[in-house]
Amino acid sequence: MRSLLLLCVAVAALGERKAIRPPASANAGPYSAGIVTDKFVYVSGHVGPEPDGRFALGDVKQQTRRCLELVHKVLVEAGLDWANVVSATLYLTDIRTLDAADAAWREVFRAPYPARVEIESTLLIAEALAEVSVIAARGDPRKTISLRPPGWKEPGGPWSHGVYAEGVVFASTVRPVNPATGVFAGGTAEAQMDQVKRNMDALLAVAKLTEKELVGTRVFLSRPSMGARVRPGLGMGAVLMNPYAPGHLVQMHASADKAGAMALIGATGAGPGIREQTREALRRIEEQLKKLGMGWGNTVESTVWLRDARHAAEMNAVYREIVKPEPPARATVRLAPVDEDALIEVVMTAVR
Repeated sequence: MRSLLLLCVAVAALGERKAIRPPASANAGPYSAGIVTDKFVYVSGHVGPEPDGRFALGDVKQQTRRCLELVHKVLVEAGLDWANVVSATLYLTDIRTLDAADAAWREVFRAPYPARVEIESTLLIAEALAEVSVIAARGDPRKTISLRPPGWKEPGGPWSHGVYAEGVVFASTVRPVNPATGVFAGGTAEAQMDQVKRNMDALLAVAKLTEKELVGTRVFLSRPSMGARVRPGLGMGAVLMNPYAPGHLVQMHASADKAGAMALIGATGAGPGIREQTREALRRIEEQLKKLGMGWGNTVESTVWLRDARHAAEMNAVYREIVKPEPPARATVRLAPVDEDALIEVVMTAVR
């Protein structure tokens, strides 16, 4: 069964931008461990090796626990704690292990939980079973509000439907089901998109936002051919993706801060090899940044999707050459781009 999925994120003005660098021994790639802005801290994706560098083989709970411990070190360096986390992305190599990951999640998070999206993806390290990235608000956690539209059931796990913090709304996965009854919307892309949009409108309404505040859309497709069928309902800034696992389809962004500017920019590669494709994807992103009056210094987070994990070293060499001096926080996973000829797809969030 094919299904759609929606995650809404709203990003405020950048202002201050400071990079938290990984320890030298752990700096395996050109990314910042975290990016600190006026209102938020964006933490890179972390897998969960033990202190000796080995992974707890087959133990999703322990690996998720270690992912969270490493994320926490970045939060502490930024002067924050678990209560500041407002949104998270959890990558799992097998979505059926979500209950084990949730057990570790409940050890560190308490209700009201942050918003969260879960994505099934092969990770770059063969022994890694989980990866976690987060966004944390720098303001008083007591002012963070968990959102639940009227009539919606409580979430089925350790996450909130949506979170309001620092004038920004972060929404968890919005699935194509009736939130009051749990009835699935149907087997067509159009029916699922309609239900997702209804759910999104309801969540935005709680925060007194409308579709007009949506400034970008990330779309995860179980089949590339579905793009033409759902794109008309996506609004501006659509970025099409293609995960191996069906069920993860739409990620929307909304801005609650009219004074700021946010851009969600995605590009696939083009060329004969991974170096050429990485260079071309980043050139396209830089071109869009310039059109918006921004540059690499405005980027706060990035996701790199690779068709083949063996391309990581060459991709990083080109990425390091171009995205500088302080690259954004980043998660890198093995997930096929929507373009069948592409070896890489890069999606960046930039904030001014």
